[in-house]
Amino acid sequence: MKDILGVIVDTADFSMESYVEGIYRAYVEGRITYTDHYVPESGQMQFSNHISWEINGIHYEGGLSFTNTRPLFDGIRLALNHFKGDHLRFLELGPGAGNACYELHCLAKTMGIDTDIHTVSYTPVNPYMPLLRSGNDLLASLSSNPNLKIIERGPHGCSWYILDEDVFRMPYEEIGQIYGKLDEPFIHHQYIGYFPRNMDLPSGGFDIIYDMFGPLHRKDVGAVVDAYSRLSEKGMLFFVFHEGYEPGQIMLEGIKERLTPIFSKRDTVVIDTQNHSAIVAKEKNALALRFRKKFKSRFQTVAANDMINFLKWLQSDP
Repeated sequence: MKDILGVIVDTADFSMESYVEGIYRAYVEGRITYTDHYVPESGQMQFSNHISWEINGIHYEGGLSFTNTRPLFDGIRLALNHFKGDHLRFLELGPGAGNACYELHCLAKTMGIDTDIHTVSYTPVNPYMPLLRSGNDLLASLSSNPNLKIIERGPHGCSWYILDEDVFRMPYEEIGQIYGKLDEPFIHHQYIGYFPRNMDLPSGGFDIIYDMFGPLHRKDVGAVVDAYSRLSEKGMLFFVFHEGYEPGQIMLEGIKERLTPIFSKRDTVVIDTQNHSAIVAKEKNALALRFRKKFKSRFQTVAANDMINFLKWLQSDP
C-alpha cells in the first residue's frame, strides 16, 4: 500500500485518495495490524480485492465485484436476536469491501447490541467510509457506469466487476449513494494477511465468526479448526464450504455419521445440504440450547435443506 503520509484530503470528498487516507488513519490509530503483504499472481483485477495498491513499484488492480460485495447472510440477522443485552464480538473472515460488516453494525445498533467488529483479509477497508449497498442493490447503482463489466448472467444472478478508479470517477451525487462517511469507525480492528498463518488474533473470545466464501471455503481443514478454536463459550461459527475440498467433504460425511469429528461432541452442527453452508454452535450457545430443547436430538450433526427456514423453525414457538 502506498504511504500517503502528508497528503491532505478533503474528508467530504468521495475519492480514491480519501478512501486510502481513511485506511491510513485507522492504521495510525492502531486499528489495523499487518501480518503479511498479499501479492497477487498478476497486476490484473483480482475479484477479492476491493481497492488497488502498489508493492515494489507494481500496480495491482482492484475494485468492486460480485464476489467482494455479498450481502450479510440472513441467518446472522436471526442469530442476533439471541445477543440482545450482551456485548457481541464479531469476526468476519474475508470481508471484501466490508459491506456485510457495515450491515451488521447498523443492524446491531438498531437492536441495541453493543458490538465490536473484527476482520481478517488480504486488503484493508476504510472503516470511516462504508459501502452502503451490496449485491443487486449495488449493481443497480453502478448500472449507468459505462465501465461496469458484466462477465456472465445466469439464473442465480450476475457476475460483474468495476475497477475502483472507475467507481470514484462517478458524479458526486451518484457515489454518495454508494459510499457513506462516518465519524466513528464501524470496524474495531482489522488483521491483514493470510489466515490462519501468522495471525495474532485473540483466542477464545468471538461470539460470531462469519465466513462467506472466505478462507474457510478453501482446502485447509486447519483454517476451519483454527476459526472454531477462537469462539467464545457461547460462540457460533458460520461458513460456506466447497464440497470438493477436504473441509466440505468432512462436513458432508458428518451428516451421514451424525457427527463431525473436528468439533466437540457437545456442540450443535447444522449443515445446509443445498447451499453448502454450516453453522457450528457451541454447547452454551442460545441456538444450540434451543435446538436440544426443541429437537431433542442425541446427535451432534444434522442436515437442513435450507438454513434460513431451519433457523426460523428453530426460533418459532414452542
